[in-house]
Amino acid sequence: MIMQLFLGPYQVGNSLYPLALDLFIPTIFFFFFGSAYRVGRYLMTYKKPFVAVPIASQEVVRGKISSIERVKSLVDTFSNSSKVGLKRKPVTTTAGLLMHLGLVVMIFLLAQHMVFWAYYLPPYRVLFPLAIPESSTDGLLSLTMSTFPRTPTPYPFVHDIWGPLTVILNGQYISFLLLVLLGIYLGHKFHAFADGLSLRAGDWWFFLLLYVDIVLGLLATSHIPNNVVWYDNLLGGHILLAEIIIATLPFTRGFHMFEFYLGKIREWYFMLYRRGEK
Repeated sequence: MIMQLFLGPYQVGNSLYPLALDLFIPTIFFFFFGSAYRVGRYLMTYKKPFVAVPIASQEVVRGKISSIERVKSLVDTFSNSSKVGLKRKPVTTTAGLLMHLGLVVMIFLLAQHMVFWAYYLPPYRVLFPLAIPESSTDGLLSLTMSTFPRTPTPYPFVHDIWGPLTVILNGQYISFLLLVLLGIYLGHKFHAFADGLSLRAGDWWFFLLLYVDIVLGLLATSHIPNNVVWYDNLLGGHILLAEIIIATLPFTRGFHMFEFYLGKIREWYFMLYRRGEK
């Protein structure tokens, strides 16, 4: 079957899987293009904070701060937003922090994902010993039967480091946790929307696609339904949705995972080194 894509006619196979793999490089291109636009716009429109400091103390602020104080100031700059959030909105802030942690672990440490990243970035394979499995089966064996199964490959993925911790540190468990946390977050968004607060379309786009993508990945790795054709399509759909999320990330709420750090570093720089300047 021939599918007409923006790059031209494309020969589609019997599943979505090969199509998803072929679209990965264009996805990365669109992501970097959008990221360059967002970062450039941010740098051009950023207004540095002004904090008044007596002239006599400006030299102290700029030139006589120890390295330890600089590091402490950087940590405080990043942690202040979380501290305020935990006081004002403890449930959604806690859910958000746990969701970020779970996503990082899933994206970068799930064994299947690590193989994918290592294919395009071979040095990534040095992190293979940190990989977590897709299910808790091996962890349960380690915990209940004192056995430590190993893979026959040159890279023993899981059991060298995590051992019985894989009972909870696995793809299925973290997927269920992410679905609950995303449900809490989306519930908060729906509640805010019902109260008449305006929400950006990028919020809905990112979080809803992410929710569906996690469900597809969970179904694929769990082999539900247990059919090769369904598996290829579920896995292909999972990758395609991930590619859509990545390609549109610079224009959605999800980009704050990058913009947040850039903004905090600039805030720390101006507060520490340019304090008192207008």
